[in-house]
Amino acid sequence: MSITFWTRHESEGLNLSNVNACALLRWLGYPPEPAGELAARDLAARCRRRLWPDAWNDDPGIPPRVEGHAITAGRAPGYLRERTGHLLAIAERAGDGAVLFG
Repeated sequence: MSITFWTRHESEGLNLSNVNACALLRWLGYPPEPAGELAARDLAARCRRRLWPDAWNDDPGIPPRVEGHAITAGRAPGYLRERTGHLLAIAERAGDGAVLFG
């Protein structure tokens, strides 16, 4: 399963796994919802704050885990920051509109 972030004026967007999309939403201060709409100006401001070179914005990643037959792939260091940059570009293109996700 995956979640895609896009604008009303674009057919393509940022596609992430459910786990990574919810982690990105939480990292930006939003509740981890499977679908919704974000005000583009607010989203852009949150993205810019997370991209500041500050220790608070450290994105150390998550190591992979294996528990019995369940495998969690983990996340590379810097992944959320990189995706935040992509999401910022989408928010800026949306202008005063919204960024949709689902």
